[in-house]
Order: sequence, then C-alpha cells, then structure tokens
Amino acid sequence: MMQKNYYALVAGLPDIALDDKKVLISSSDMRELLRDEVNQKDFALVELMFMPYDHINLLNLLFKKEKGWDDRGNISIDVMEKLQDRKSIETADSDLVPAYMIEFLEKFHGEELVENYHQAEQMLTEGYYNFLLDSSNEFVREVSMYQKNIGNLMMALNARKYNMKVDEHLVGDDEVTSALKKSRTRDFGLYNQITDIEQLIQIFESEDMVDRELKLDYHKWHFLDESTFFNYFTIEKVLAFLLKLFIVERWMSLDSEKGKEMFNQLLKDLESDFQIPEEFTLAYGKKK
Repeated sequence: MMQKNYYALVAGLPDIALDDKKVLISSSDMRELLRDEVNQKDFALVELMFMPYDHINLLNLLFKKEKGWDDRGNISIDVMEKLQDRKSIETADSDLVPAYMIEFLEKFHGEELVENYHQAEQMLTEGYYNFLLDSSNEFVREVSMYQKNIGNLMMALNARKYNMKVDEHLVGDDEVTSALKKSRTRDFGLYNQITDIEQLIQIFESEDMVDRELKLDYHKWHFLDESTFFNYFTIEKVLAFLLKLFIVERWMSLDSEKGKEMFNQLLKDLESDFQIPEEFTLAYGKKK
C-alpha cells in the first residue's frame, strides 16, 4: 500500500503563541488532529507514542497518588478505573489496553510482589519498550532502542558516581545492560553499541542538572532529525514532530522561554524539511 503524504497536516500547523507560557497546539490537540488526518494504521503508531502517559495515569490510580489526570493518555479514566481491581479488569475493553499492560496488571494484582511505585514504573517501561520493538515500523523500533539505551546509560553512570548497585534499576536484559552491569571502563565497552556515548558521558558529567537535562533533550532532538532525514511526508516525520512536541511541553512546564524557543525551532525545522506542493498552496493558501 502506498504511504499517504500529509501535506495538509504540515501546512496547517500553527505558529508559536506570543504568550510565552503556552503554545497554540498541545500534543493532545495534535493527536485529535492526527485522528482525522492520517490513516488508521498510521494513527495506531501515533497512539504508541502516547502510551507513557497511560503509565502515569495507571500508576497514580494504583498507588493512590493525589495527582491530576493527564489527558495525553490514550485510555479513558473510566477504563483505567476498572483496571484498579483484579475482578473488574475482565470487564475492561481489552482492545483499548495493550497486552503488556494487562500482563503487568496480572502481576500487580496477583501473587507476584510489586514493592513500590518505582518498580511498577520500571515493569511498565520494560513492557512498553519490548512492545515497540515488536513493531513493524523501523522508526518505532529505533525510538524504543534509543530511549532504553540512553535511560539505562544514565542510570548506570549515576550508580557508578554514587557507588550504588545498578542491576535492579536497568530496563531489559541484553548486550547493553549486561555491559552496564559488569564493565568498569569509562564507556562500558559500548562504543559500537551506543552512538555518541562519549558525548553522552560528558553530558552526564555536567554539574548543572538543568543544563544536563537540556543537553539530553537536544541529543534526542538530533537523533529524531537524523532518523527521519530521508523520510518525506511520511508518518515517521509526523511521529518525530510529536516526540519533539513532548520535549517542548516538558520545557514549557520547567522553563517557558526555553520551551517557546524549542517550539519555534520545531516549526522552522518542519518548514525547511517539507516542501509543500504548489498545487496545495494554491488550493489552500500558504501558512501565515
């Protein structure tokens, strides 16, 4: 099946708001826009990107956290509330709840001890990454591997710095996690497995935690650019935009000026990456 080109989607993106505390489009709004603009198969990939927010909502309910509902999750609060109880899980719409989440809930409500929020979060994250790695979409698999490796590397570096055991805090069981547990070399012997590992180690060594987080997000931003460099008008480009929008929203909550700057850059990147066909601009008008 020929992939659909999403010209209208890119042309219709709004400019950054003058108000430096928010942007004119949120990731939740973007999802609703994509629901109508992309085909069903591609929209399923869009929903994959939002699943970490389902983790947050589910864990807040299971551990009775007094936190607001995050509307970026795919699963409604009505369905989520059924997942709190072992008996009511069977009445939940299984089509709305991914298999790895059901497997986690069976362990959580079963005899297997889930000691705390952190352990539960780790179990869900590992299930999620494995779920993405089973995707038929290469970009989705790359995103999963990137996020898992970077997260594990930062955890291992932190454990090394404070002389802590890292084994129980790493996600997954593969060549990378094995090296992170055993190696004593500066780069854990992972020069060929993790791109830019020396740069990532230098980022970790920054004493300014805000600067460190910012540089890590820019590293992810560049990874997304490189991973979709040869994608034109495809769902991969849209997914990369969405993941960047998550980064922007995070910095909007931490630093509104930095978030505004990132969102503005995101729009500029899209304008330079996408060449909107002349027949489209004539029919719909150019974006102002």
